[in-house]
Amino acid sequence: MTRPAVRLTLLVLLIAGLAAAAWQSYVLEKRRLDDLRKQQSLDALRDEVLHALDDSRTAQQAYLAQGQGLDFWEARFAEAMAGLTQGLTALRAQANGQPAAIEALDAADRALKVYEGIDRRVRGFVVNGTDLMAADTVYEDGLKTAALVRTRTDEAHAALVGPARTGYDQRRLQYVIAGSAAGAGLLVSLLLLPTGRRDEPAVELHAPESSLHLNERVGRVDPPVSASASDGLSLTPPRAEAPAAPAAAPAPIAVPAADARRVAGVVGDDALDATARVCTDLARVKDADELRDALGRAARLLDAAGVIVWVTDASGRSLKPLLTYGYPDEALRRIPTLPRDSDNATAAAWRAAVTQVVDATETAPGAIAVPLLVPQGCVGVLAAEIRHGREAAAATRALAQIVAAQLAVLIPTDAQ
Repeated sequence: MTRPAVRLTLLVLLIAGLAAAAWQSYVLEKRRLDDLRKQQSLDALRDEVLHALDDSRTAQQAYLAQGQGLDFWEARFAEAMAGLTQGLTALRAQANGQPAAIEALDAADRALKVYEGIDRRVRGFVVNGTDLMAADTVYEDGLKTAALVRTRTDEAHAALVGPARTGYDQRRLQYVIAGSAAGAGLLVSLLLLPTGRRDEPAVELHAPESSLHLNERVGRVDPPVSASASDGLSLTPPRAEAPAAPAAAPAPIAVPAADARRVAGVVGDDALDATARVCTDLARVKDADELRDALGRAARLLDAAGVIVWVTDASGRSLKPLLTYGYPDEALRRIPTLPRDSDNATAAAWRAAVTQVVDATETAPGAIAVPLLVPQGCVGVLAAEIRHGREAAAATRALAQIVAAQLAVLIPTDAQ
């Protein structure tokens, strides 16, 4: 996710999602609190009815006590009945058309009317002095009727509270929303993290400023030719010339400790990623322009002033240049074929199928010669003139071998 438009879109979507999650959580919390207040209100109304019912029972039982005034407890019973009626009326106002609650409240009202009639009978027995009849009525009919009022009140309360008992489900839904928002935020944050990958700079194919130092060091045997601005990439092998005398043997491969420290870390993750893309592009080339670009980027990765891809000729005893980068046409026409027994790094890499390294000197850059290996054997060599002493780095040699492995599959069958 390196494109600014994509990153901005993800950020906007994240903010919008978090805002929607926050609003939904607020709505759920408000609804939960409203339901909680409603439940508490219903609990208070039920308690009011049950307390009034208990007061009425106390007043009825006091009718039978010796020395108690009937008028006092009659007033207390009337006060309790007023509280009962008021509580049931308040519960009915909360029913909101719920059939179960309305049915239970209707049954409670009917039982309450029966309860009032029982109270009048009890007072009559007390006034007439038939205390035994009064006690039977209080502790049998009165007790059963009061219990019926209590039961129906509880049923109405349960029917009304049921829809309000959604706090747990709403709180669980809030947790789900919060977890989803946190997960989405974490995912988008990971997508927005910098990947450390940057676009590969544009490749400029140009001639090296120095002479063609691939010369005798990696397989060239003609005198150095000054480079010009008319460099290019040749897909057709140049005209072969008569081979010259073998050049001096390449210097032994040795990497001094100081040089190794100096070139350590030259190739990092970015270069590996760019190399992978170069290899992918090499596998998909369709024309000379695409191959020119891919080979140029490979040379840029290796910090190579010039690159020559040598392939085995039809006789199988010599190498001929198939692809080149960084050298003018005039110089390319002077490149001869390279006999197998030539005493240089390119021929040695071809014969031994092992990468050869030539160290840089004060007057000439270093070089790498990598064999092109296929199941049939070595079919050519990738020779590169490396600048700034980077041929001494193992990472540079590894990148050259990766590119060479991809180039090996591109060599035409007739060239092999």
